[in-house]
Amino acid sequence: MIRLTGIEKDFGPTVVLHGVDLEVKEGTVTALIGPSGGGKSTLLRCVNLLERPRAGLLELGDLSVKFQGNQPPTRDQLHAVRRQTGMVFQAFHLFPHRTALGNVIEGLLTVQKLPRPAAEERGRALLQRVGLSSKENSYPGQLSGGQQQRVAIARALAGNPKVLLCDEPTSALDPELAKEVVDVLTALAQDGVTMIVATHDLRLAGAAASQVAFLDGGRVAELGSPSGLLGNPRLTRTREFVSHLKG
Repeated sequence: MIRLTGIEKDFGPTVVLHGVDLEVKEGTVTALIGPSGGGKSTLLRCVNLLERPRAGLLELGDLSVKFQGNQPPTRDQLHAVRRQTGMVFQAFHLFPHRTALGNVIEGLLTVQKLPRPAAEERGRALLQRVGLSSKENSYPGQLSGGQQQRVAIARALAGNPKVLLCDEPTSALDPELAKEVVDVLTALAQDGVTMIVATHDLRLAGAAASQVAFLDGGRVAELGSPSGLLGNPRLTRTREFVSHLKG
């Protein structure tokens, strides 16, 4: 489904990603863990071209995008990548003047030009999938943080993306509300939704992931199964980080 080869990214003099290689198979979940500044979120944003790598190769299904210096991807490449990816952000980014249903169907109406009855039917099905059928007429200000994030997940799924990208989806939530989001993402993983999740939440990595990548200093320092990497890391640096998260 996704193959990243030699991905490099800098912000001026600061190099954030150093030739990252990573493969994500269809129907699997890859959790990206590591210290802040290690490159997790940047790598995730490179997948859907919110950030443009300076070098490397992105393969997404049949699509291939090669990065060379300052040459941007073509408009067709950019649109093709965005059509195949859905993004869930840490800060929800819901429209405060739209209901939960309105937020989910906004892209279906304005981008895909779907008739409103069809858009609302799909939106209600997605709200049901994330456990929020009873909240379709509620505004973001009337929802808890966990409920808002679940609306954001439903919105990201509305376009039927091939891969769901989640950037620290539980970090802005207290543990109880975070569990709601972990449960939803775990259920999606069990349904075979392909995901890449940048997270500090070991519950999410352990419950939903097929593989875990430990990013440190802009490199994939260790890659393995959740039980192996989280339970018995090979590298001392990984062991120290996981131990710190476990408290």
